[in-house]
Amino acid sequence: MGGWLALTPVQAENITWLSSDFPPLAMPGASPAQKGYMDKLLQQVRNKLPQHQFAEEVLPWPRVLFLAQSGGPYCTAMAAHTPEREEFLRFTVPYGYVYPVGVVARLQDKGLFSRFVNPDGELRLHDLLRTTELRIGVAGQRTYGAKIDSMLGPLLQSGARQVFTVHQDNSTKSLIGMLKKKRFDYTLSYPGEAAFYDSPVANLHFYPIAGNSDLLAGRFSCTKSAQTDRSFEDLNRLALSMRKDNTLLDSYERWLPSYLVQPFRARLERQLASPLP
Repeated sequence: MGGWLALTPVQAENITWLSSDFPPLAMPGASPAQKGYMDKLLQQVRNKLPQHQFAEEVLPWPRVLFLAQSGGPYCTAMAAHTPEREEFLRFTVPYGYVYPVGVVARLQDKGLFSRFVNPDGELRLHDLLRTTELRIGVAGQRTYGAKIDSMLGPLLQSGARQVFTVHQDNSTKSLIGMLKKKRFDYTLSYPGEAAFYDSPVANLHFYPIAGNSDLLAGRFSCTKSAQTDRSFEDLNRLALSMRKDNTLLDSYERWLPSYLVQPFRARLERQLASPLP
């Protein structure tokens, strides 16, 4: 790999690496043993692209997006690839894949959700949202992805009684806490988030959502500024070499519930065998 990574000093760039606290994927202030998937990713970027300087700046997520839109020498590994963000960011090929947002409910309530679960274990969220018997807790300022947002939108706009909304900064932590206290019946979360806030005793269960269960591609992204041209090129090449990195996979699987590890690996193999999007 050394051949394609070698750059002359004039090509080196000073990049501000935008991060946010997003346990357990990103825990910038944690001890080395507790570092998350995104933290280890940045460490590898620094090790494998030593010709560039990557100075991490940890900010609230809205501030990260604001700076990215303003241009300048900014890159990140945390921005989901969306058409809206393509207006101000350029995205590399995937460096890895993770589970998308799913439904999280109390383990003791599995029987209440069984009629909404397909034989393959995926939950029909569209049907679940139509019942008023079971209430969902959601974050008012969070996007859950285009498909889920389109299901939630009409309910939020109409003030549907089966939707409970929170507006705290750390909304996932608040929602998981409220779910465990039975303020509502289920919420939406990444599986690692739910496991992190549910530990050390696993009282919750994660359901992939039917029609929204494909693994999410993680991509590096940089502003379209000339200040990131070389870094973006190198990150794009580096991403291809990281997709089967065992260190990164181990750090991600560490926070997956045991019943999701094998399904994740099977999905990952299928994803890696598919042509790059």
